[in-house]
Amino acid sequence: MKITFNDATELTIQSASIRTDGSLLIKTISDTEENLKTMFQDQTKTKKMVVKERESTLGEYENYTNMDAIVKYTAGITGVILYKVGETPTEKMEALAVENAELKKTVDMLQGCILEMSELVYR
Repeated sequence: MKITFNDATELTIQSASIRTDGSLLIKTISDTEENLKTMFQDQTKTKKMVVKERESTLGEYENYTNMDAIVKYTAGITGVILYKVGETPTEKMEALAVENAELKKTVDMLQGCILEMSELVYR
């Protein structure tokens, strides 16, 4: 199985899959940790990646340009975890916190409006 990068370079891999948190996990035994780090930190290279096995396309991954981690598994397998920009768990939590604060302001304002209207009705 091979992954072809946006710049037409290739890497032999064991698997590529989207995990439940939205990250892309690519496992390989065919290169060193340093080379993988250099390869996957290149945002132009990782803009689009196509996974093929025996000329069949198994997956196309676009915009996974944010390398999060390199993980070592047994038997010499190295995993690379990539996220789309703005979609890491930390970035998602920060966006939700901002949205939550805005919703709280709206709820507070609406509660004030309801109190004012109920005072007008009961006069």
